[in-house]
Amino acid sequence: MQTLQRVACINDISGFGRCSLTTVLPVLSVMGIQACPVPTAVLSKHTGFPQHTFTDLTDTLPAYFESWSDLPFDWIYAGFLGSLGQIRMVRQFFEMQKKLNPQCRILLDPVMGDDGRRYSTYTEELCDAVRELVSDADIITPNITEACILTGTEYRGECLCHDESAALADALKKLGCRDIVITGIVQDDTIGNLTDTGGKMHFSSVHRTECLFSGTGDLFASVLCGALVRGCPLQEAAQKAGDFLSAVTQETLRRNTPVEEGVLFEPLLWRLGEMFNEA
Repeated sequence: MQTLQRVACINDISGFGRCSLTTVLPVLSVMGIQACPVPTAVLSKHTGFPQHTFTDLTDTLPAYFESWSDLPFDWIYAGFLGSLGQIRMVRQFFEMQKKLNPQCRILLDPVMGDDGRRYSTYTEELCDAVRELVSDADIITPNITEACILTGTEYRGECLCHDESAALADALKKLGCRDIVITGIVQDDTIGNLTDTGGKMHFSSVHRTECLFSGTGDLFASVLCGALVRGCPLQEAAQKAGDFLSAVTQETLRRNTPVEEGVLFEPLLWRLGEMFNEA
């Protein structure tokens, strides 16, 4: 019996604002993948809005994961984790899944900060816990701020030359992760990503716009994860994710969508379906 590949998606969910699970689920689904959510928190709107509600679901996770103890997953995609308890439970879930399916691969998007600052909820203790979690992952997708936090590197902005990007990737590898994608590297009028797999580095880029939208990291990581699940090599997956994000950004600008609402990916989801699914 042929079944779809199955991905456990660990992240928060916001009722309004395109990010986290409301991005991950439709993207993976249209790419022909069974996306199985693990909500870590429920927000009425994402935290970029000044007023929002927040419900922590940490206490629900032990029973949730236990009910999945007989379900082997092909991939795990873990995003924002808001407490030490959540990180501990997710590490246990990683271990459980690796026993059920030794071929299960883990993509970790270490959502910790941006623009040179860590998020207010992230203490040094939480940062240390994420560094340990990185060692369990097969692939990590930090932005420059997060890469600097993880490696203790001084943040000098988003504009990095090749040597600076390579040094940051080398420092990340020392944390124990095999493959790395550093996102949001600015060079002149482009923005791109550095992939490091098997010691081979590659930089891919697209045209950069001055407007910065919420949720772009979640969209990039979602498409990247989907492409990897569907068999693309890391370098190719990063290029496809970057190209799709660029197209979505242009569509969002064309429609004059407010930046806090995130990038307008829904009208272009058909492109992912067409790209990855057989007729």
